Amino acid sequence: PNRPGCSGLHRNSICPARDVRATTETWLTGAGTSGTARRGRDGTNPDTAVEGMGRQASFVANPPGGPGTEPGAAPGKDPGTACGADPGLPEFPGGTVPRRTARWGRSLRWVRHGTQALIAGFIVWQVVGHVTQGRPSAEGLCPFGGFETLWTWVTTGRTVSHTHPANLVLGLAVVTLALIGRGFFCGWLCPLGAIQGGIHRAATGVVDRIPPLRRLRRTFGRSTVARWGHRLDRVLRWGRWAMLGWALIGAGLTGTMVFRDVDPWIALLSVVEFEFSLAFTVLLATLVLSLFVHRPFCRYACPLGAVQGVLGRLAPVSVERDAASCLGCDLCTQACPVGIPVHIRSRVTDTSCLGCLECVAACPSVPALGVSLALPLPNGKGTR
Repeated sequence: PNRPGCSGLHRNSICPARDVRATTETWLTGAGTSGTARRGRDGTNPDTAVEGMGRQASFVANPPGGPGTEPGAAPGKDPGTACGADPGLPEFPGGTVPRRTARWGRSLRWVRHGTQALIAGFIVWQVVGHVTQGRPSAEGLCPFGGFETLWTWVTTGRTVSHTHPANLVLGLAVVTLALIGRGFFCGWLCPLGAIQGGIHRAATGVVDRIPPLRRLRRTFGRSTVARWGHRLDRVLRWGRWAMLGWALIGAGLTGTMVFRDVDPWIALLSVVEFEFSLAFTVLLATLVLSLFVHRPFCRYACPLGAVQGVLGRLAPVSVERDAASCLGCDLCTQACPVGIPVHIRSRVTDTSCLGCLECVAACPSVPALGVSLALPLPNGKGTR
């Protein structure tokens, strides 16, 4: 796909000597080679990498005349000037960027999904034991119950209905995790979030393998409806804070778990009991929306996610982007399950961050994106 008249790294503009498809399908090539296409994350079709991409980036083969020269130009000519490339972009030994292998991302996902599977398996065992042997309800394993019952426990010494002192312990554990690792609980431990993510990945995999659906998704992504959808998404994200206020204030005033009536987690625990309720309707809506939106409940309605978002702003651990090494490919933003624009952040401190590290796994440049440790100060620079 490399065409004559084009060399260098194009980050802020599209090379006139190279069409868009060629640019997006040659993300990284080694110096002196013809280049190989880098497919979208999770090995999907490159079309998935095109959507939402504002900038394109590629390394191309060294042309005749030596490294850093244009085809037909004298050696030593500034690379990429004919194509409008930024001469101040970073250079790497041998002309290639230190690459993060796909195996690293797969290993990370295996560990994360394996942890989620172990947590889910334990909860299933607890639910089945509750129904068949009368064990304590798995509601005692919900950390948010600790926040709902905290005021009642402090003022009266008792817990609200459907909660247990174990909820307080788990709530404290989530606070500790949030103060250290931001949304680690949401991204690595929460079973409801894992189910939503699994449904969305399955739906995306089906669309990626059916060309008409893939084209339809790309067309929809460029439509006016999609732009209005992005605006609606920003408004709906305030729903987490509304749910948090309602749940905490309601529990403190009434001594009951008012959020329980609409909590899809409670409905999920009650599936084996064949109990139909408003919460079960919310659960069904959440699972259906997960086909189209990644983690809809986590984005728009989870009060526990709001708690972690507030506390996570104090965490010293975060994902940090090195602008000097960034290729501007936007793959990190496309990989983020909650739509954080990672490619324009210096440090990811958003309250919706799940700490899943999908952005890091998707980044092809090792020095561009990683986990850092820094004081939670504005514009603080971390140490990896």
